[in-house]
Amino acid sequence: MSIIKKAPAILNREVRMEEPVSALLDDYALFIESSPDHVVNSVLKKTLWRDQDYRKWRELRKARGDGASRPPAERPEKS
Repeated sequence: MSIIKKAPAILNREVRMEEPVSALLDDYALFIESSPDHVVNSVLKKTLWRDQDYRKWRELRKARGDGASRPPAERPEKS
């Protein structure tokens, strides 16, 4: 068994964000000398991992075989 795991697949995904959030993202990436992509990935992983209700919900879906790892269907933008 290898010590280092294979790098995860990188997917392109378009998201919309508020202008002030976009500016914060770019500013924070500059602050840590990294890419905005890295910041988004890190923030989402940390935030979702800390959400206990989400983790319970996700485990229930996995246990029922609801396909927790499937991407959500495309939804029309709400105004």
